[in-house]
Amino acid sequence: MPHNPIPRSARRVRVPAALAVTSVLLLGAGAPGQLPPTGDAVAVGTEPVGRMPLGPADVPTHTRPADVLAPGVTYRKFWQGEASDSWAVWVRDRHSGTETFGSIDLARKLAADVNAAGFTARVDTFTVPASVDTDSRIVGYGVRVGRFAADRREDAVQTKQALAAAGFTNSRTFFTAEDGGASRGPWQVRVITVAPSARVTLKAVHGKDIQGSETVRQLAQASGALVAVNGSEFDISGPNNTGSGGFEGVPQGLYLQNNTLLSAPNNGRTALLLEGLKGRAAVDEISSETRITAPDGATRVIDGINRATGQVLGCGGVGNDYRRSGEDRVRTLQPWRNTNCVDPDEIVVFRPEWGAATPTPVRRDGTWTDPATGWQAQWYADDAEFADQSVDVVMDGNWVVKELRSRAGGSPIPPGGRVLQGIGAGADWLRAHSEVGKAFKPGSTVRGRDGRSVTTPTLSAVAGRTPALVRGGEVWMNPAANGMSQASCVPAALGPGEKCRANNTLLQRHARTLAGVTAAGELLLVTIDGRDPALSVGATLPEAAEVMKWLGAEDAVGMGSGGDTTLVAKDTLYNRPVDDWGGPLRERPMSNAVVIVEKP
Repeated sequence: MPHNPIPRSARRVRVPAALAVTSVLLLGAGAPGQLPPTGDAVAVGTEPVGRMPLGPADVPTHTRPADVLAPGVTYRKFWQGEASDSWAVWVRDRHSGTETFGSIDLARKLAADVNAAGFTARVDTFTVPASVDTDSRIVGYGVRVGRFAADRREDAVQTKQALAAAGFTNSRTFFTAEDGGASRGPWQVRVITVAPSARVTLKAVHGKDIQGSETVRQLAQASGALVAVNGSEFDISGPNNTGSGGFEGVPQGLYLQNNTLLSAPNNGRTALLLEGLKGRAAVDEISSETRITAPDGATRVIDGINRATGQVLGCGGVGNDYRRSGEDRVRTLQPWRNTNCVDPDEIVVFRPEWGAATPTPVRRDGTWTDPATGWQAQWYADDAEFADQSVDVVMDGNWVVKELRSRAGGSPIPPGGRVLQGIGAGADWLRAHSEVGKAFKPGSTVRGRDGRSVTTPTLSAVAGRTPALVRGGEVWMNPAANGMSQASCVPAALGPGEKCRANNTLLQRHARTLAGVTAAGELLLVTIDGRDPALSVGATLPEAAEVMKWLGAEDAVGMGSGGDTTLVAKDTLYNRPVDDWGGPLRERPMSNAVVIVEKP
């Protein structure tokens, strides 16, 4: 990333937005990024100085006059660059289905096989940058064929088909900007700025129930939001998310709404807090604990809230959690992003926000390899003995036990009530300490990285998808603490001066939704479009961090990314969410959204 010669103290000034315009783009009515005229309103806020820190120094930044959505709420758009990357084919091993190799010898062997079949292969190396808790290392090697211009995707598709005919099945076309190497873009960045004085409410919202998903536009409409962006990372099914727990909308980690804990955090991961103790918006690493006291005085920690019992999406739970490493079970309470840890002895509490009834616990303990593709997935299997070791304790709104159901699953969740679902030793504990007509006593704590409570009656919070990006006005990333390190790394076990090795997520360019707080207390909600060679290629996490620093964030974190990235303002879609490179625009259903709602 080119060095910015402007001293940090001089990089941001507060001026009318119209004075900072370098060029103007006029879009047709209804086009993404175009808001209705705002009359004589003037936007005043924290303004970036100089060019966006994306691409080489000769790529200028363009913008358009700010739009005032409401007093204190401003929309800006920045864009720069032009297509400079190529379409290519990423070749998978024909036997194992492996795409990224940890051994250069294995990658070279596959490249030799591809060359022997009449193609010209190359081996590309992936090196992650250093951060506060990871070092810089090579994380893998990929075998690629072809370099085709941005407007010649069909050539890459034909090459992929030829490779398949030669026995190299399940390879994929991709745009080389995805690798995170030097690029000239293009980029489109959209920024919502909310002044501390704005007469709005900042909160997180979900749809009909926690286990389902709805688009950001639907969530905005239902909440009467002026502005909405996608919120939590969440359980999403599909070939690239083989750790799915089977419930499309369940948040991965923290989700708080009006001080109600609706999903427990992957302890220690970075999150966005709204209307809390630290101001209208803050970024912090969050942990929580929920305990229940039985009628007979026995106490126990609750393992989860509103999620599949026994399955800890993203890990970072409590109790006897483990993940699989090959054929071995590894005990861990460390967050591991997009990994499903397993705990056979859990108690999970279900609230009415989950849905009408409790889910049936499903044993999940093993891996299955698709012989056609080589993809590995954890398998699911209903097990009669496992079901017999489960229980649902149905309670009213005062946690008074109304019924014990000997096999969990399908229990109606009473309006205002709760259901405690137990499996294994958790079920045994509930049977031993539950008594119809008598009440449990619950208690939860939600703490920041300093160990202090962060809760207020109005607090909402969502877990970030990424590590922290900016702290104290400087780029600051903690991927290992957020479960984005290699599976062999346990940060707590490192010696003095030792660091984990980050995985290749830090390298990849994708669309990004980012949140930050300026020194003036302004909330920044930012989207960077991606996966579109003609309009915007997305950003790596280090690039996203530089953008947030440039925009004036004192603290920042990334929210959902890729096909999640969505910005809706005044019931209009402003960015271009897509699932795949070069794919059609699609508003993906989400777990929840961060919304800005005007006060009456």
